[in-house]
Amino acid sequence: MAIDNLARTVKESFRVGWKIESNWTDPLLFATYRVVQPLASLLIVAFIVIIGASLPGAGLDHTYLARLIVGTAFFVYAGQIITNMGWLVFTDRSRYEVLKNIYLSPGTLQAYIVGRGLVAVLNATISVLVTLLFSIAVFNGILHLNIPIDLLAVNLALLIPAVLLGIAGLIAVGYMLTAISIVSNRLEFIMGESIAGIFFLLGGVIFPVTALPDIIRPISTMLPVTYFLDVVRDSFGLSPGSNPFMDLGYLVLTTLGIIALAALVFNRAELRAKKLGLFDRKSEY
Repeated sequence: MAIDNLARTVKESFRVGWKIESNWTDPLLFATYRVVQPLASLLIVAFIVIIGASLPGAGLDHTYLARLIVGTAFFVYAGQIITNMGWLVFTDRSRYEVLKNIYLSPGTLQAYIVGRGLVAVLNATISVLVTLLFSIAVFNGILHLNIPIDLLAVNLALLIPAVLLGIAGLIAVGYMLTAISIVSNRLEFIMGESIAGIFFLLGGVIFPVTALPDIIRPISTMLPVTYFLDVVRDSFGLSPGSNPFMDLGYLVLTTLGIIALAALVFNRAELRAKKLGLFDRKSEY
């Protein structure tokens, strides 16, 4: 019975979250916005590499460009999940003033937060698929660059668990950000995008982790997003010489670690919020 209630809460919070995310405009404009946003980021980065490779003495590394395209495409999960969940508390507590009601309702706040995070997962999944198809059409179909990306040859036995674990780890990060937002004030405007930016820099999206300075490289090795992108690239056959099962093992360990840390942070934040009466606090700007 408890599982049924939990599933119902997640389902209803997903439905509410989808309406909040999509009701600001007509469906066509909403879909266009969700697709154009990640495509713009990908094209900027990819064409910087292509233009740089056209300089005298330089050459285009097709495998590197393929790794960059795949990494940027799948990083959309991190950008959308973390950013959207970083705004969740501000939206529900200050704009709609319903956070206290949700907390007091029979459904748990934790399940509600997860359900809202799944809305970002759905949006990101659509963006990833469109970005990959668009990249192949532009770089291989129009520019004839022969980028080694073959969607029909992807190892689904690696890709599917990598995506599921990556989503779980990123929702845990967003869950932690909601906890911080409950006990803090005015951080929601920068926190989500700042964390996503740090992950973009340290997660090996643009360049290998080995290119990072030695002093910050250990931070990268503790982030689930690093191994998430590694396993995804392994599934596309873009990491010759790597051990995909070792990468998958590290992804499992870091995901479990971030989930445990998120649960601990949320429990501490919940206790503090109840003690200080922060669930119904409003931010006036």
